[in-house]
Amino acid sequence: MSPLAIFINIAIVVGIVGIVVYWVRRCAVFSGYKSIEADALRIAEMLKVHPVRDGKDVVIAGHYNNRPTIVQLSNRLDKPGLHIKMRVPATFSLSIMPKSAALAGQGRVLMRTGSANLDRRFNARSDQPLEVRMFVGTAAALGTLEKICCSTQTGFAIKNRVMELTELTIPRFTGNHIASHLEAMAALAQRLEDMPGASEINIQPLPPQGSSITIRVALALGLVALVGLLFIQPYNRPANADVKSNVRPSGVDAIDASRISKLAGWHVAGPDELSGPAVTFLREHNLAITGHARGNFSGQPGVPDSAYLLLNDRGEQRVCMLSRGQVIYDAVFPRVDMLVRIPRNELGKIQWITAPQGPSEGDGLLVVQNADDPTAGVVLLKHGPQTYSARPADFTDIDLISR
Repeated sequence: MSPLAIFINIAIVVGIVGIVVYWVRRCAVFSGYKSIEADALRIAEMLKVHPVRDGKDVVIAGHYNNRPTIVQLSNRLDKPGLHIKMRVPATFSLSIMPKSAALAGQGRVLMRTGSANLDRRFNARSDQPLEVRMFVGTAAALGTLEKICCSTQTGFAIKNRVMELTELTIPRFTGNHIASHLEAMAALAQRLEDMPGASEINIQPLPPQGSSITIRVALALGLVALVGLLFIQPYNRPANADVKSNVRPSGVDAIDASRISKLAGWHVAGPDELSGPAVTFLREHNLAITGHARGNFSGQPGVPDSAYLLLNDRGEQRVCMLSRGQVIYDAVFPRVDMLVRIPRNELGKIQWITAPQGPSEGDGLLVVQNADDPTAGVVLLKHGPQTYSARPADFTDIDLISR
C-alpha cells in the first residue's frame, strides 16, 4: 500500500471517529431533553457556543451582545427549570421575587418599583434603594423589568455583579421565551453600564470550556480524505477485474436468496448430507431426497412456497420457511434430519402431543429432528402474520403424499 493510500485511510478513520464522537456527544448532552433540543441549539447559536452537560442539566455558556451569559436548563425538582446569568457592571443589589414564593428575597429594604403591575405581584428588596430608583427611573427600564417578570414563577436578582433570572419550570416555546428574556436582560445591562461608577467595574470572563476543535479537525481531515479518494479512485477497471459478486448459496432459488438474510456460509442440504434414516424414510414415501421442500403454506394460488434445510461448515442446521416471497420462519436447530411438506387436507387427521394454536391457512411443514424417533417431529403452520408450531404424536403416521 502506498504512503498516500495509508494517509487517506488514516484520515478517513479519523473523520469517521470524529463524526461518531460528535453524535455520541450530542445524544449525551440532550438525553432527557429531546423535546427542547432544537430550542437549546437555537440559543447556543445565539451565544456562539455548543451546549454541554453538567450532571443532569443542560448548560449553554457563551456571550450575548458581548456579555458573558449562562443559560441552564434542568428537569430536576430541586432546581429551577430555567436559570439565566448575565455578568453586568452593577453597583447595587436588587431582588424581585413573587409574593407567592416561599423566599422573600435578599435586601433589607422592601421598596416599590414604581410599577403597579410589578408591586401587586412581586416584592422588591435592596440594600441600596436610592440606586435602584435611579436604575428604574426611566419608563423604558421599568417596561423592560415588567417584561422580564412575566409570571409569578419568575424570580429576578442583581447581586455580585451578576444579573439572574429563574423560572420554576422549563417554559413552553422554550427558544422564543429564552430569546425574549436575553433581549430584555441585555437592555437592562446597557442601562447598568450607563449608571455612575459602572465604568470602573471589571467584568470577569467566563471560565474556558472544553473545545470541539478536535472534532472539527477530525471532520475536516475526513472530508479532505474523501475528496482525495474520489480523485485517485481508478474508475476505468478492466472487464476481468477481481470483483466478487453476490453468490447465492447452492440450492436456494434466486428470488428466495434475495429474501433470506445472512446466507453467507450456508447451503441447502444435499442427498449425501441427510442422515441414513432420513434417506430411507423419504425413499419409502417416494419423496425427493433433498433439503428443499415446496408447498403452498399460505393457501393462496400463485407461485409455490419453499422451505429449506440449510447447513454450514460448523455443522449447524437451519430451517428457513418462505410464503409468498416473505420469510415467515428462520431458526437454527441443534439437529434436523429432514423437511417434508404436509398437505393441508391431512393436517386435521394428525394426532397431536402439542396441538397448534390455530388452523393453518395452507400446507404444513414437517421438521424431523431425529428420523429414528417418531415423536421427534415439529409441524410449522402459517396463520395470518404468525407461524405456529405443534408436535405430532407420531410423524410416521402422517400421510405425506395425499393431494
